[in-house]
Amino acid sequence: MYDFKTLSPIDFEELTRDLLQAELGVRFESFKPGKDQGVDFRFASGAGHAVIQAKHLVGSTFPALIRACKAEDAKVAKIRPRRYLLATSVPLSLSQKSKIRAAMPSAPLADADVLGPEDLNNFLGRHPQIERKHFKLWLASSAVLERLLHSGVYNRTETEMALIKNMTQKFVHNESVPAAEAILARAGSLIVSGEPGVGKTTLARMLVWLHAEQGWNISVIDDIREAFEIPLDETKRLVFFDDFLGQVALSSDLVRSTDQRFPPFLQKVRSHDNLRFVLTTRNYILRQAQAVSGRLAEPAINTSEFVLDVGRYTRSVRAKMLYNHLYFSEMSRADLKTMLGQDFFLKVIDHRNFNPRLIDLLTSPDYLAIAKPTQAMIQSVLDNPSELWERPYRTQLGREARALMLALYFNEPLTEFPDLERTFGRMLDALGGGLSAAERPAAFRMALKELEGSVLAIQDRKIRFSNPGVRDFLDRAIAEDRFLLAAAGVLTDYTELKQCWSLYGRGPERAGPAFAQVWSDAMSRMVQSGTGNELQRLALVKESFETLGSAGLLPHVTAAAADLCDADLDQDDADLCRSLLEGALHSALPDAQKQEVRDAVSQAMGRVLGYWGGYMPLEDLDAAAESLREFGTLPSDAVANVRMALKEFIDRIDESLGDIDDPDELDDFEKDLKALMTKFGYEDVRVVRDIEYRRRAIYEGEVRRSGSHYGRHDQSDDEPDVSDDEIRSMFSGLSH
Repeated sequence: MYDFKTLSPIDFEELTRDLLQAELGVRFESFKPGKDQGVDFRFASGAGHAVIQAKHLVGSTFPALIRACKAEDAKVAKIRPRRYLLATSVPLSLSQKSKIRAAMPSAPLADADVLGPEDLNNFLGRHPQIERKHFKLWLASSAVLERLLHSGVYNRTETEMALIKNMTQKFVHNESVPAAEAILARAGSLIVSGEPGVGKTTLARMLVWLHAEQGWNISVIDDIREAFEIPLDETKRLVFFDDFLGQVALSSDLVRSTDQRFPPFLQKVRSHDNLRFVLTTRNYILRQAQAVSGRLAEPAINTSEFVLDVGRYTRSVRAKMLYNHLYFSEMSRADLKTMLGQDFFLKVIDHRNFNPRLIDLLTSPDYLAIAKPTQAMIQSVLDNPSELWERPYRTQLGREARALMLALYFNEPLTEFPDLERTFGRMLDALGGGLSAAERPAAFRMALKELEGSVLAIQDRKIRFSNPGVRDFLDRAIAEDRFLLAAAGVLTDYTELKQCWSLYGRGPERAGPAFAQVWSDAMSRMVQSGTGNELQRLALVKESFETLGSAGLLPHVTAAAADLCDADLDQDDADLCRSLLEGALHSALPDAQKQEVRDAVSQAMGRVLGYWGGYMPLEDLDAAAESLREFGTLPSDAVANVRMALKEFIDRIDESLGDIDDPDELDDFEKDLKALMTKFGYEDVRVVRDIEYRRRAIYEGEVRRSGSHYGRHDQSDDEPDVSDDEIRSMFSGLSH
């Protein structure tokens, strides 16, 4: 039984229209609001017309409904319909239906034509296709959210569940939903791309929850490696990877990891009917990745088949987006008046920079608490979206709050409290803090309190930016303020300095000529701190020398290489080992340091293969082994370690074979494994036997993608572009 509270008045009207069309078997005529007062829809009825009026009064009492009906009666007297139907979300008894009839003497109302929520729920039971189409009814239901909460690795706090419900209420169904579903049904994979803030993650989450409602097991990942750990069996599984190529800029580490694993996982998706994959990314980052990596752009992947740009919205959709955000917001009457006065909402809807993220933030009570809304302020933000955070950051936030924002910027996207507080102290120093050590814990708590809910969010006892746009803004603000040099002068931990170096790489002019010496001191602090692992520290100091050419960095290269000789690494470090090996041979390092790096990384890669190679996917094992064979400095040890890895891999081959359900994929697996065994002189008769067993099993019970597991809901009817008068009428109800 639905109470319809997740619907706005516009959503409720459209649901009423679709239900009554299905129930009565007629096609309704829709009228432009503002021209036919008192009529939402009508249809031919005998010698005249029947009129339908929908009254969605969430949280209102029956007396409020009676007052609304009395106001409608004068309008009904003018249009004189042959039949009149009234649908409302206010619960009704039989006697209350009679009172509604009495309140509208001009309306030819029968008790059966006064429809309360009980009647509408009965219609939904008889017409499940309408329920399916209006998924906002059930998307935020406790059953679906409970399924998500305990599904795969999709673990969310109660706070985030509330955010999900809030987002669901404001969502406006548009053509991107059925278009995305069609691609998933056809290809199994979907990359949702678009500019920042256009609604990529919102659309992807809608698809995730639509699948969850249909019984799909949901896994949300933040590393492509995790995708290979998901079991492949008869369970229907959907994997969701938000911002899979990063939020602000593309890193070489990320491209290297992705282009090794992304194509093989797409192949798994194609060959498993029970597996689907939804990803989001920004347009420009996807293009950069394809330009850098041939494996991400090659025709075999056919990536364009999966790309959907969600950055196009009709005027009707934009109007409904703004309406829903205002309707479900907690804005004060004064703030709402600001948005509605002098038809300002029309300017917002038609603005060239209209953006769901901007609208969400501009109507958020947490944001409004730090940025008082005026038409001038909203217009300024729309004209220049970067001002969304510019004004609070420059004029309304204190130094401690700015230091906290910068501290999170120079940390992981999800940062532990102690790590953030440590970086916060360093940012205060960089800003000229003037606070003693004893004063800083209280300052940290006060800054956290000031920013929580608007700029920062707490999730699973970690802190993140509440919106990706904050990091975008700080990326630009740090460059404009030439703050990078000051930051490099105080940052110490690997995570902090890795982010600092990434920012330097996007524009060395941001830091100035003194950067090389300051950075050399920073590398000294990092090596001494022991943060990051030994391999990460070596990679950063090596890259720093090759870019800056500062002799002061060479001792840090030597120290980091020595630390690596005794490092305890695992299979997740294989990619970085391979990158260092392949780059060291032609490095700009002096010969002595070059040899130190090659020897240390060769030993490290050998240990990784010897201990962990048998647990890697075959393509990763092959790439690591080939890199060690071609670029390593210890050929005999390399062969021994690869053979050890191959023995362990073949001991566990049933796990790899169990994930393969496609004959072509099995052929490729067999070819690659035998080639690797031949290359390193390793033989094992079990390989042919086990692969042949798997081949017979595939042919006996082969499953092919049919797309039948998840039925798409019907696409909404195309809506004509709405006029100013229609939008004015739509928004008029908000002022009451």
